[in-house]
Amino acid sequence: MIYEYPTLIQYDKNDEVYYVDFPDVPGCFTDGKSLQEAIENADDALNLMLTFREEQGETIAPPSDKNSFELKPGEIVAMITADTEAYAKMYPPKKNKIAL
Repeated sequence: MIYEYPTLIQYDKNDEVYYVDFPDVPGCFTDGKSLQEAIENADDALNLMLTFREEQGETIAPPSDKNSFELKPGEIVAMITADTEAYAKMYPPKKNKIAL
């Protein structure tokens, strides 16, 4: 399945890191030392979270409109696309093996 979600990105001068949050995907967040790294990490985090939720049969909320957010000073919105089918092929779930 292909999804596209808005993510909020905010640079923190004290921590010298870009924080990334997906308001429509609870528990999905990441960061990066550069904006590019933050976006790459956001792509991975979103794919991982949505692939896991699909595998668990959980309901996935639809994305909000990217223009619906009241941004804090310095905060930006980026759209991140997730292709869970391709992601699952790259990182298939590991099966637990029990040795007797």
